[in-house]
Amino acid sequence: MKRLWLLLPLLLAACAPKKAEAPAPEAPSPLRVEVRAVAAMRGVLERESKASATLQAERDSLVAAGASGRVVRTLPAGSQVQAGEGVVFLDPAPFQEALEAARLNLKQAEANLERARNQLAGNRKALAAQLQAAETQLQAARRRYEEGKALLEAGALAPLDLKALEANLHQAESAYENAREALARLERAEDIRLLELQVEAARLQVRQAERNLKESVVRAPFAGEVVEVFVKEGEFLGVGSRAFRLATTDRLLARLYLPPEKAQALTPETPFTLRQNGKETPAALLRKTDLPGQTRLVEVVLKPQDPLLPGPAEVRYRERVAEGILLPAGAVRAEGGQGVVYLLEGGRARRQPVRLVAQEGNRAVVEGLPEGAKVIYPVPEGLRDGDTVEVVP
Repeated sequence: MKRLWLLLPLLLAACAPKKAEAPAPEAPSPLRVEVRAVAAMRGVLERESKASATLQAERDSLVAAGASGRVVRTLPAGSQVQAGEGVVFLDPAPFQEALEAARLNLKQAEANLERARNQLAGNRKALAAQLQAAETQLQAARRRYEEGKALLEAGALAPLDLKALEANLHQAESAYENAREALARLERAEDIRLLELQVEAARLQVRQAERNLKESVVRAPFAGEVVEVFVKEGEFLGVGSRAFRLATTDRLLARLYLPPEKAQALTPETPFTLRQNGKETPAALLRKTDLPGQTRLVEVVLKPQDPLLPGPAEVRYRERVAEGILLPAGAVRAEGGQGVVYLLEGGRARRQPVRLVAQEGNRAVVEGLPEGAKVIYPVPEGLRDGDTVEVVP
């Protein structure tokens, strides 16, 4: 009986129904990393640069006097003048007197020339008659001399008489040469030419006197503002001395000096901004020197779009850094001593080595990527080559 009680639990366990076996757990699916992607596009990387500039008048001139004289009146500094308007006035009386004297000299020279021309017409006939008479006398003297020699050979004439005939012949030859030279000189009109030169000189003196009278008013060569006057009323102003300074204060140019390598990259399309006393205005490149000066810098001249004040200003412009494939700087990571990006290919992240060319702010230029490639950005922490990724907006 006791043994039966011991076997009863075993019999009950054997008769109890068996429970269904639990299914084996499935293998976990790989995790998908949510990422965003940007397209690798070709472009130019730029940075904003600053430089100091000086605003100066577009035209600034120290106007000198063209004649000497005593100053009788000046315009005050700050006067706005037009081109050709007088600024410094000299006493005109001496210049007017010199002009009148030059005109009188011209009239006298012209009168002398006219008188000489009239005399020339009358003298030509008289000289021609004198030449003809001298020629006739010469022929007669030559004929008597030849006859005298024949008589001397025949013994009908004394040698002393022949000498007298020879002297008369020489005298007639000299008279003929003088008459011919006088007529030739008259025909050459040497005296007339000399008088004509005197008339030309007198005309030149008149023009000089007229110019001096005009220069008695020192005028503005262009429209602008009289910045400074260097003489006062009553003072003597010499020719070539500074009279006043004229500038176009309403049209200013900005001048700055840059190293040659930076100035070389600037083009007329480069946008510039001038900033002065809180005011900003666009500016355009007007010109730049080809070679650096003694300071080894290149002068760059800008033309502001809006008016500013003379003096210092700040220039801002976009400076070209590099050109190539542009990416956000955060898309490039340093792994294993080289730059890498992660491309999006077939739902997976593929590690791609690249060379970082340049970086400015949050932009970078790289080499080693085809244009249009999908680059993961921002790069999730712990992303590895071959990870399964899912692009989210």
